[in-house]
Amino acid sequence: MNVVAKEKETVVDEESTEKTAEETVETKEDEITVEDQLKNLEDEVNTWKTDYYKVFADMENLKKRLQNEHANAMKFMMQSFIEELLPVVDNFERSLAVVDPSDEIKNFLKGYEMIYNQLMEVLKSQGVEVIKTEGEEFDPNFHQAVMTVKDDNFKTNMIVEELQKGYKLKDRVIRASLVKVSE
Repeated sequence: MNVVAKEKETVVDEESTEKTAEETVETKEDEITVEDQLKNLEDEVNTWKTDYYKVFADMENLKKRLQNEHANAMKFMMQSFIEELLPVVDNFERSLAVVDPSDEIKNFLKGYEMIYNQLMEVLKSQGVEVIKTEGEEFDPNFHQAVMTVKDDNFKTNMIVEELQKGYKLKDRVIRASLVKVSE
């Protein structure tokens, strides 16, 4: 009986060893599965964080761009109105260019001059300024050369005569000056 009992113990020991090995494998599989799941979840969280930061940065950039566009729109919203007024200013200047007015029209011209000065003050208050030309070097950013002339009194590429005034609104040219340039 001892032999049978020993064989039963051996069989029981082998079965318990097999059960323990299977349980260990199952536990390791469970641990690997939990570790894999944890790693997958961390990867997913990192992906969401990255996406969040990208969207946040995009929104901040959009906000800044819209603020800049709004500031520029406010800065230059009067441009079309001023462009319409400039021919009026030109006509006033032409009428004031009379060389020797008689006494009869001096008062009329004085009124024109007052209107012109008032109009120029309105434009100045809106940020409009005349582009300087006389004695200046030709700059294609501010001047438009209509013709070139040979003149020994001027250096090459200097403005000889202004044919039509140019204007800037704040820091933007809204109409270039029409000029004669020396060769």
